Amino acid sequence: MKKSRIAVLSILLILCLLAFSSCTTTARWQNKYNDTNGENVDTIANNPSAKYIVYAALNASGEFIPASGEGSSAAVAAYAVVGYTGLVAELTIPSTYVGTNIDASAHNVTQVAVCDSNGTGYAAYKLSMNGAAYTGNYNSLVNNTVVTSIVFGTNVTKVAAGACAGMTNLKSITFEASGNVVLGDSAFAATPSLVTVTGSWTSAANATPFFGSGYTPAP
Repeated sequence: MKKSRIAVLSILLILCLLAFSSCTTTARWQNKYNDTNGENVDTIANNPSAKYIVYAALNASGEFIPASGEGSSAAVAAYAVVGYTGLVAELTIPSTYVGTNIDASAHNVTQVAVCDSNGTGYAAYKLSMNGAAYTGNYNSLVNNTVVTSIVFGTNVTKVAAGACAGMTNLKSITFEASGNVVLGDSAFAATPSLVTVTGSWTSAANATPFFGSGYTPAP
């Protein structure tokens, strides 16, 4: 009889422990979900394209800062996206960037531009990718066939002339800036798959940013 009581008490104790463990586990995961809204808060996890973006340092006048020679000592005022080396089709351009090889401070990413139209100018400017100096091949967004969508961060206020031309598989773009993003001539020219443009934008003087694209701006 005594052994039977001990056995019953042991079973009851195990059941209580299992119930308590289940409750605390459920609560812990629920709190974790509530804290993050069910999302991974890691920046790179949320923006896997970020580590493949090539940035060029800009001075206070919005000009590229040379890698050497006159003007190379200019203070960094902002960054421009001038290239992309990845295979992630959903490109998200962040609002700020820290190019530790150039400047330890975070600066706004204000534009997307072409570093050199001949594809030979990367070595001439202060460039950064993943916080380190970028010395690879010229990988501008022009004629990129990988990217299918681009989200331009809140501080991007300009897409320079021809910067995203020839992106044949680009289907959608989103501008997150609170005001109009200025689009240069042929900024998105020759993008036949482009059908969705979200956010506010305006054309630069005498510019036709969507010439030859699949997107027809509202009159």
